[in-house]
Amino acid sequence: MMTASYLWHGLILNDLQFVPQPSMLFYALAVLTYLIIGFALTFIYTYLSMGIGLKFKASLMGLAFGFCIYLIAFVFGVSFKGSGTEHVVVDFMWQMLEQGMGGATIGFIYLLARRRDKFLADSSQ
Repeated sequence: MMTASYLWHGLILNDLQFVPQPSMLFYALAVLTYLIIGFALTFIYTYLSMGIGLKFKASLMGLAFGFCIYLIAFVFGVSFKGSGTEHVVVDFMWQMLEQGMGGATIGFIYLLARRRDKFLADSSQ
């Protein structure tokens, strides 16, 4: 998610240059934030059963998490640059896509772990 965020804000929009905080502080807090988001998504994924497939469950959780995170950022006025409805909609959609990719990654890792466990259980018999 951090890489996707950097690609979006740093390369595509080129708006990381407008961050008013010192860059080392900003990146340190960004890494900490994305670690917390990743741990929260993993925790929720592990303990929440929605009765749908692994891949879709994680992606939907990531989308919902992205929705909540953007609402918090929107209420506090945390944005790099731009204003207006178009900026809000594009930034909102990107946040949901970014967190959805993070959720899909978590789901994929869990899928690989389950396949490995099944393979090890089958091979030990």
